[in-house]
Amino acid sequence: MLYAGVRKRGLELVARFPWRIGVVVFMLYPQLLKSDEGAGDRILEIIHDPVIDLYEVSHMRDEEWSKVASFVGYKTFALALQPEVLVRGLNPNDLDESKRRAASAELASLIRKAGERGMVAAALCSGPNVPNEKKAKAIESLVKTLRELAEAASHYKMNLYLETFDYNRDKKRLIGPIDLAARVIEEVRQTHPNTYIMWDLSHSPLLNEEPDVLRSYPDLIGHIHIGCAKRVDERLVDWHPGFYRPGSLNSEIEVAKLLAVLHDIGYRGAISFEIKPEEGQTPREALASAKAALLHAFQLFLKGSI
Repeated sequence: MLYAGVRKRGLELVARFPWRIGVVVFMLYPQLLKSDEGAGDRILEIIHDPVIDLYEVSHMRDEEWSKVASFVGYKTFALALQPEVLVRGLNPNDLDESKRRAASAELASLIRKAGERGMVAAALCSGPNVPNEKKAKAIESLVKTLRELAEAASHYKMNLYLETFDYNRDKKRLIGPIDLAARVIEEVRQTHPNTYIMWDLSHSPLLNEEPDVLRSYPDLIGHIHIGCAKRVDERLVDWHPGFYRPGSLNSEIEVAKLLAVLHDIGYRGAISFEIKPEEGQTPREALASAKAALLHAFQLFLKGSI
């Protein structure tokens, strides 16, 4: 849990942060993007952090999961399938129906495994963007996959989150701006109401979106990531540097604006750090700076000075 104290109208006020706080484990320990070797040990390094309630993890073999399984209930876990899409190349919007079905089946199998382990949610991003003339077909394929994954998740009372990414700068995903994500989720929800949008502050500069865009979709927002995009020369890249790092585009000001929007729309989900240590920076240092940025942002929000 996180508390902040501020002085307002001559009074000393203390408030508890109103949302659960999480961390994307495989970004904090980026070696886990390629292999789950040592994943359990890395989680154990931060499992007793008093601020962190939620741990977003990629798929782990039984021998790694067994190291942290006893913490289920004391801490919350969620399955992140983004590495399966971005690194392994499983494409939930593949235009080849046989390849789409195969990708969906593998992702659904991982969701079922996560459900058996007591995880509360699963998240993924869309596959690669396609030319405009193929976009409608790709979106149709994505909707099919999301329904299949949501069905698998529903048997374990899990939510399914679709994360928005840039579509033309770095990762170049099919989804995309929040308005397109909303249309997809609304279609999936016709049969599976356990589907939501995941919105990431670090992707906002690449999408030219501000937190205010969330106001139009209060019932569709299920999860939030906070972190930073990075400017490298003239490019904007989705590298998730920590706060205050050279080239980082987001700061506690943007986080405070996001908190204000989330408060206004009655958001009740969690907020997770997605930060990647840079050269010469340890994971714990990156996490500490992120917690400091969130604390400062919360103070700015409480003061109403944004």
